[in-house]
Amino acid sequence: MTGHHRVKSILTLALLLLIPTIPDAQDVVVDVPACLRPPAAVVYPEPAPGGPESIFEDEVWAKIGERTCLNCHVTGGDAAESKFILRDPALHPDHLQHNRQMFEKMASLKKDGKSRLLVKVSGGLDHGGGVQLKPGSTGYRILEQFVGVLESGSGARPAPPAAPPFFQGVRMASPDRLYRRLALSLAGRLPTAEERETIQKRGAAAIDGLLDGLLKEEAFFERLKEGFNDIFLTMGYNAHGVYALGYDHLEKSRHWNQNFYKDNKDLSEKEKTQKGYKLTDDYYLALRKEPYELIKYIVKNDRPFTEIVTADYIMMSPYTSRGYGIFETLKDRFKNVEDPFEYIPAKLPALTGRDKKVQKTGDGIYPSAGLLTMFQYLRRFPTTETNRNRLRARMYYSHFLGIDVM
Repeated sequence: MTGHHRVKSILTLALLLLIPTIPDAQDVVVDVPACLRPPAAVVYPEPAPGGPESIFEDEVWAKIGERTCLNCHVTGGDAAESKFILRDPALHPDHLQHNRQMFEKMASLKKDGKSRLLVKVSGGLDHGGGVQLKPGSTGYRILEQFVGVLESGSGARPAPPAAPPFFQGVRMASPDRLYRRLALSLAGRLPTAEERETIQKRGAAAIDGLLDGLLKEEAFFERLKEGFNDIFLTMGYNAHGVYALGYDHLEKSRHWNQNFYKDNKDLSEKEKTQKGYKLTDDYYLALRKEPYELIKYIVKNDRPFTEIVTADYIMMSPYTSRGYGIFETLKDRFKNVEDPFEYIPAKLPALTGRDKKVQKTGDGIYPSAGLLTMFQYLRRFPTTETNRNRLRARMYYSHFLGIDVM
């Protein structure tokens, strides 16, 4: 599967799974394209039923006895004079066996045909603690279940009521409604008259082909870049966009934008200033956009998506290539050298430090590895040589390995 179709399948499947549930609706089967069908629901077996011991430990003691009854029904507690005395887990390793016997004994006693355990906990028989659990509450139902298991003598947990089918009440969106949602989300527009007519004629079978067209529109690539910026956040690193550049580039070309209109005799000083401000803003923005232009280039050209971390090139515009000091080398490859947002793939020469040492590489080219070596990513997530500030390592694990080290 190509990168283009991988992205298509992921995005459209995510949208399809967002269709809302309609209570009490009749199931409607709609033939949808294979790329839009959700995966089959996985049904896991019910856990094996447990006896009184497991019910007591997991439900009665953990949720009621330890949290409520133990506050008073313990040696030295407010109910120390009663016959229902429990043992504190912190003091008695064998507390579960003793406490279960206490609960079973209380549950077996009757008052007007009803278990004294249920009568007491609901405030009856002049219970000193008053009402602890109201009839019908979750805790009360747990005790009812415990009493029922003891009285039945089966030793088995009552079977829970059968759950309704997972997709009961869910209706598939009609083909025209589904495509309307896809067009709005992916391309920021409504379906055209021609697209609506195609869907009316062919139904859901038409969506796959129409979707290919959506994913070639420029609006989709803008949506793609917005989505990835929500993850990598490099559009928002601190300071001016130019500060993402290394010292090698910044020292040599930092003033090119300020001097661009300096010798233009056709402009007044005011016009030079205004145009200079606009050019600088575009230059800084063009630098910040480079990581997402890389992603756009990969998807648009059906390149392996792994190139986001393996690409041996970066994306440059006429403005950013001036910042890198290689505009003269690249200018013939641009369609419009005055367009700050026309990007092409290019390679940087090896860097030279302030100490005049040249970066050692096999071919004299900066060793690019997709986003991992782009200056914007390195600027957004800094690091140090010490054990402090390992933000870059943390975000690398999160972004590319799916591991949250925090």
